[in-house]
Amino acid sequence: MFELFKTVLILSLFGFGITALLLCLKPITAKKFPAKWQYYVWIAVLLSMIIPTYKLIPPKEAQKLPLLPQNEIVQPEAVQDLEEAPRTVIIEETPIEYREVNITPNYRIKLLDLLAYVWFAGMCFYLIVVISSYIIYLIRKHKKAIRIMENAVLNEVKKELKIKRHIKIRMSPDIQSPMLVGVLFPVIYIPCREIPDENMRMVFLHELTHYKRKDLIIKWLSLFVNAVHWFNPLAYLLCANVSEACEVSCDMAVTKNMSDTEQKIYMKTILDLVE
Repeated sequence: MFELFKTVLILSLFGFGITALLLCLKPITAKKFPAKWQYYVWIAVLLSMIIPTYKLIPPKEAQKLPLLPQNEIVQPEAVQDLEEAPRTVIIEETPIEYREVNITPNYRIKLLDLLAYVWFAGMCFYLIVVISSYIIYLIRKHKKAIRIMENAVLNEVKKELKIKRHIKIRMSPDIQSPMLVGVLFPVIYIPCREIPDENMRMVFLHELTHYKRKDLIIKWLSLFVNAVHWFNPLAYLLCANVSEACEVSCDMAVTKNMSDTEQKIYMKTILDLVE
């Protein structure tokens, strides 16, 4: 467990430094580079915090230690001397990896092993809370929502984006803006209000662009990285910036080939739904 925790600490320290650097450079990079570039950079940071790429670097050849000859036999007197040798006493100068904590009078655990178990418990707790909350949220939405069997605007947008996957539409009374949920079984939830076909097309373009780019997978990856590095304060800022860059880059991808009039309609639609 400690070796895994040690790897997480190294990756977390690396992610902390890269995230801090990108946050400092964000006012400059936001103006100089496109939103898509920023999105991919944040994704790269996410991957670097869960993939120990440094272990792929071949280590230098270790110096070979002399081995005992196979025919050498340890004398009984030497064994007796070892048994009678005094035990090591841990003092304040003892390195932290050798220090122990008394859990009970008869049970001790190394301090770093204890920290590793605390980290693992925190990660499990984080995942359980987030995933269970998400499942409960979807169940409530599913119960209150009304399924729309067919929608000509959605079929038109799917054809435009070359998406063949069947994607359901549900109308929910307790949401204010459309959203896409479900990695394996995608569903688009739309609010229960009158939305003109022109604006509905913009809504579907936005949500289906998320689907085509696999943005939901990135959001789940972001959640997993946040769970693994729950003790790292910049992990939360990293995930927030991933989500922000995801939305901005999606908007840029949708409006890339639009006319000025269509871009105005798109932005008005997004702002109206947010309000």
